[in-house]
Amino acid sequence: MELKFIKTSPTENMTLLIQSPVPRKQQLATAEKLIAYGSVYAEQAGYIEEPENPLAEKRLQMMAGEFCGNASLSLAAWLAKEKGLPVGEKTEIVLEVSGADDLVRCEIQREEKGFFGRVAMPLPKAVEKRTFLLDGESLELDTVIFAGITHIIVPASLWGEERAARAEQAAKAWAGEMPEAFGILLFDAEKKQLTPLVSVEDVSLIWERGCGSGTSAIGVYLAEKTGKSVSVSLKQPGGSMGVEAEYVNGKIQALFITGHVSIVAEGTAYLSE
Repeated sequence: MELKFIKTSPTENMTLLIQSPVPRKQQLATAEKLIAYGSVYAEQAGYIEEPENPLAEKRLQMMAGEFCGNASLSLAAWLAKEKGLPVGEKTEIVLEVSGADDLVRCEIQREEKGFFGRVAMPLPKAVEKRTFLLDGESLELDTVIFAGITHIIVPASLWGEERAARAEQAAKAWAGEMPEAFGILLFDAEKKQLTPLVSVEDVSLIWERGCGSGTSAIGVYLAEKTGKSVSVSLKQPGGSMGVEAEYVNGKIQALFITGHVSIVAEGTAYLSE
């Protein structure tokens, strides 16, 4: 099987955009092979499809049907490049994206090196405290639920120096009660630092270098906690991403993330059947 792909780096959240058509029922298994170390290698993958809505330029179908802000920015950046967007100029790209009920609008500006993007994120379905069990200990943690992914926010200090190992243990222990795609977000509120661990059922458990939906979840959490709009930059392993959460009349009314995108490769991948 030969598959055309684009590889992007949105805040080092390495992403494959697959151009070749693949039947939906085969997409997850195919993407799993492509993102493997012995193949093209990335943290996630999505498929570029033709949209149903004529107002959208393309559809982005993520490997597990989730929503991904970084992949949306990546596809928008590539489309802007294909249109020949000049350095310093901005454009808006409208997409259909899996896991999003509405069309996704991306504002893209071309820079000397790469692109800077701002994308309107889907609003959360709910924000609630949930109780989780780990090694007999009961943990009450803030949880932000989106249509395509759910994020559990864990104070970075909770597990001390063992936080990485404990987070991986928790992801495996809690997978049965979580949706197919979910994240555990280690968040240091004082340092505005986010370390995201994302699980996709039966496919991957990855410490992402930069997580768009995780960034938006922190924005939602902070707005709900303070009862007001927030705009904050979050330091992540791959760099900083921004989030703006508009909080009006006791609820989130709009949500945006910002970040840099580089297009690092385009080519053909070869997979054995």
